[in-house]
Amino acid sequence: MMNIRHKSGFTMIELVIVTVLIGLIAAMAVPEFAGALQKIRWHSVSNEIVSALRLARSSAIAKQCQYGVDFDTERGTFTVFKDIVNKSSFTFDYGDSVVAVDSIAAEIDYLFASPSDRAICFYPNGRAADWGHIMGLHYTDEIYQTFTISVLPATGRVAIEYMES
Repeated sequence: MMNIRHKSGFTMIELVIVTVLIGLIAAMAVPEFAGALQKIRWHSVSNEIVSALRLARSSAIAKQCQYGVDFDTERGTFTVFKDIVNKSSFTFDYGDSVVAVDSIAAEIDYLFASPSDRAICFYPNGRAADWGHIMGLHYTDEIYQTFTISVLPATGRVAIEYMES
């Protein structure tokens, strides 16, 4: 009787085929990964502004004093402040107490804040003094992204919407 031995393992051609398939799948995933990174960066940029608005609202409630966020698109900054000087104007005036200043991220090609002549201010009960909208835009040859941050006056709630193409 002849004893037949079965060898276990893979042939060289099987290993090459599997390696090529893995390489092809990885090559197809790289563009998706790059797009996901861009989306994450864009969400991070807009979340900085949302955080500033929420800081102003929570400070107003906690300290029972009017707080606001002023957007200076010319200087490329936004400022969280305690509204001390002229509370009825809802503006960032000389003498108001600065809580935090941050720069508008370089990824934002255009930022529009409404109302443009006033800051978005919050009363001590958490309500916003007026409607507020902040719109950001970023575009390249490959991608067009916008965000809209809305502040509701009745509740002071801050909401964000994204549009990407």
